[in-house]
Amino acid sequence: MASPQRAAEIYAKTVSNFADNAIVTTRIANNVMFANIEALKTIIEHRKEDVKELSRMAVNTAKTFEQTSRNAANPSTHQYW
Repeated sequence: MASPQRAAEIYAKTVSNFADNAIVTTRIANNVMFANIEALKTIIEHRKEDVKELSRMAVNTAKTFEQTSRNAANPSTHQYW
């Protein structure tokens, strides 16, 4: 049979181990969270650039249609850009 002293030592080691595990788990969770936040920032930045490019493309397309419509309506004033 284990002595009360030995039982206290086992209990203390078990509690210490649980505390260490909780700290390590929290640290890992924080690292994962911050890594995901950084990845999200990168994704958002790329999407912003994509939207700018799509907007530029839409403006250029609208300008082309406008010019084509003008040329079709008045064929004597062809303008080439």
